[in-house]
Amino acid sequence: MVKRVLSLSLLLTLFACSESTGNKGELISSIESKSNIGDLSAEEFDPLWIPVKAREAFMADFFEAIKSNKYEVFEYMPGEMIPMAKEDLQYLLHHVDTEFVENEIGDIEPIEINEIYDPSGIVYLKFKEDLFYDKASGGFSKEVKYVCPMEKVYNEDGSTRGYRGLFWVKLK
Repeated sequence: MVKRVLSLSLLLTLFACSESTGNKGELISSIESKSNIGDLSAEEFDPLWIPVKAREAFMADFFEAIKSNKYEVFEYMPGEMIPMAKEDLQYLLHHVDTEFVENEIGDIEPIEINEIYDPSGIVYLKFKEDLFYDKASGGFSKEVKYVCPMEKVYNEDGSTRGYRGLFWVKLK
């Protein structure tokens, strides 16, 4: 039950917080935060992560919206937000590579390999948010402006090297 509540709250934060909810208070800062949504390659599943089926459905829907240009997408770079070229985004999400292999008689033949991005490697979501303080209630609220899917990157020996941001997605 706790897992479902946490999962639902993360999904609502991602999609609903971009909507205005009336008097949010005074903008005090723009901040970055991140949330671990789960590592499907982990040996043990952390109960705070989004359940696997909900995570798969959420990621499939989110990436389909990105592919269909529902959101504005920006390069993952520190500093200013630079719009990502449509061709670069399309290449990241799907491209065809050619490898050359030797056949039985010694001839070199090209083999096309379809490379389709698999969002199961996303382990974090990074957020750019506006932080508000309401003096009357003493409460804080955040409004998510951008989200960045972060994937795990591996060394050649299979150990974790770090995490790589794919791109920033502007929410509304």
